[in-house]
Amino acid sequence: MTKKNKRLTGLFVAGCLLAAVIAVAVPLLSSGVLGKKDKMCEGITIDTLEVGGMTKQEAEQKLEQYITDALEKPVTITVADHEIQTSVRALGMQCDDRSVLDDAFRVGKTGNIWKQYKEQEEVRKNGKTFSIPFTFSKDTLRDFVETECSKYDVKAKNSKLSLKNGKFVASKERTGHEVQVDKTIAQIEKELTKADTKDNLTIQAVVEDTEPKYTKEMVSKCQDLLGSYSTSYATSTAARATNVQTAAGRINGTILYPGQTFSTIKVIKDRTEANGYQVASEYSSGKVVDGVGGGVCQVSTTLYNAVINAELEVVERSPHSMVVSYVDVSRDAAISGDYKDFKFKNNTEAPIYIASTAESGNLSFRIYGEETREEGRTIEFKSEILETIEPGADKEVVDKTKPASYREVTQSAHVGYKAQLWKIVKVNGKQTEKIQLNSSTYSAEPRYVTVGAGSKPKSSAKPDGSAKPSATPKPKKTKDPKATPKASATAKPKKTATPKPTQTAAAE
Repeated sequence: MTKKNKRLTGLFVAGCLLAAVIAVAVPLLSSGVLGKKDKMCEGITIDTLEVGGMTKQEAEQKLEQYITDALEKPVTITVADHEIQTSVRALGMQCDDRSVLDDAFRVGKTGNIWKQYKEQEEVRKNGKTFSIPFTFSKDTLRDFVETECSKYDVKAKNSKLSLKNGKFVASKERTGHEVQVDKTIAQIEKELTKADTKDNLTIQAVVEDTEPKYTKEMVSKCQDLLGSYSTSYATSTAARATNVQTAAGRINGTILYPGQTFSTIKVIKDRTEANGYQVASEYSSGKVVDGVGGGVCQVSTTLYNAVINAELEVVERSPHSMVVSYVDVSRDAAISGDYKDFKFKNNTEAPIYIASTAESGNLSFRIYGEETREEGRTIEFKSEILETIEPGADKEVVDKTKPASYREVTQSAHVGYKAQLWKIVKVNGKQTEKIQLNSSTYSAEPRYVTVGAGSKPKSSAKPDGSAKPSATPKPKKTKDPKATPKASATAKPKKTATPKPTQTAAAE
């Protein structure tokens, strides 16, 4: 090939290349690819916001306003007949991620010029939508539902029992409704996710009816006297009588539904002066002392006997540390602090109503319910003493302020026992069952005597003539607690007047 031909060929190739470049550049220039590097590609939308052709700054301003409007969109939550006006933001929706704007801005601006052109043409024809990354705060949404929605809950109301003019009256029950928190949260999330941001939104909270546990029909079954018991507090001091009346008054009218457990300590409240209790005699560490609320154990004991007569389930019962006078051994039920309580359970299918009176020195409990025991069935209870424990020699305390001739019994002796209580069931007069209900141990305590400073020391083996040789004469006769003979007369007896453990109402 001659030099001339080579030149012509080169010019021809160059011309072809130029033509190709012009063929590509013309549509690219006409599409604006090379001149719109600072603007969003046409056809771009973020959610429903059209941002095509905007600068990034313009799109950012529009996006912020769009997000603000979306989060402040009104929402109505309906709860039964109530409406709660709120906003999407208050329900926990939020948007802290703005990276969607960068993603949208990069469309048609990466790769070679031909790739950019093709991507922009595709978006211009078919469009491209980006989603705003809205998120939910689970804690915010739950808090809203629990506080704002659940406050319209209506609790189901049980039928209540009252004793009016000697007759039981049952009130009408009420059906309630309750917001189902988890289901309502799921419903709100679902509706907010699919909702159009331009529309106001109404969401129905998930509410379910709640039926009362105890209906009038069921409560009305309580009509029968199941068991009763009475004790006397006629010899009590005024303070002790007040304590008995206060505790009994707090128990009076108590309704115990099927399966519920009664706690004496909880119902009568703390034995404090603020709760109406006074200082009276009570047992403490083998001695009779003064304490606020002394005497309330007679209330728990009397109630215990009414409960076993009604044949309800005894959950917790403890004997006193020493015997008491108002019931036989093993028929008492002590309460003390928060570690000794008398508890029983309503193990029937109907409510239990407890009525009590404490007046004119007589304490009485009556327990009503539904009588389901067969006709001809009777029960009785017998206390059995297994062992008698003698109190031993007197304990003397010397008082230097008293003359040598002074001698005073400050606490009488208490005979101790080990005993148990039997329940005997008869049907039409014939014994069918004998069941041991409990066992009890009562401590023996000697007589406490205060003597003047001049008195000679006494020995337990050979006491002098100023007192009888033992706290309980002829201890063999104390096998029957009711037959314990009285102690000799003393100068100024205190708290417990006689050594008979079953004869002193104040000792408790």
